[in-house]
Amino acid sequence: MTTNPLTDPQIEGPDDQFLIEDLDTVRMLNDPVRSTILQLLIFEPKSVKDLAAELDVPVTRLYYHVNMLEDSGVIRVVATRKAGAMIQKLYQATARSYRPSPRIAETIDDPREAARIGVATVLDTARVDIEQAVAARFADPEGDHPPAGLGRTVMRLRPEDAQSLLDRLTALLEEFEDISDDSGMWMSFSYALAPSAGLPKGAIDGD
Repeated sequence: MTTNPLTDPQIEGPDDQFLIEDLDTVRMLNDPVRSTILQLLIFEPKSVKDLAAELDVPVTRLYYHVNMLEDSGVIRVVATRKAGAMIQKLYQATARSYRPSPRIAETIDDPREAARIGVATVLDTARVDIEQAVAARFADPEGDHPPAGLGRTVMRLRPEDAQSLLDRLTALLEEFEDISDDSGMWMSFSYALAPSAGLPKGAIDGD
């Protein structure tokens, strides 16, 4: 009989936050396969075989990516289980959220490359989430799906109004984090607020 790792009281859940200390780790996470693996391991421990089944890819293709994630510390082995004559490692994300440490700025030689990699890491993870939700709706339009939304808007805001919007978004997120309930489903929320690239100068500064 195989023990469900989720019922093992010795397995602790992910930490709240993981600070990324170097740009190499950010580069490593900027990969669609690795970012997807990391997302899957936030919610429950899985073996490489479990991951391969969910991603519909050969097991041998995933060992390289899983090893990189483990070596960087962003995932960890939390248990083992016996599958026939084999012992499978069960991996779990080290934390529920990942962000660069303030010290990472000291290791950056090319700010534009750092910005590109950092932004891609966040947006690629968000893309995985929303693509899965949208695909489920296309596959079963009449099904009972969890709430999900996707959109983009461009506004002309004074700097003080943009800051107010950011502050209110932050407060709203903190409010809902405070009412987080163990009986609820895991939901992700991603947002980006910045001057819209490529617009005329007057469209940004109000000239």
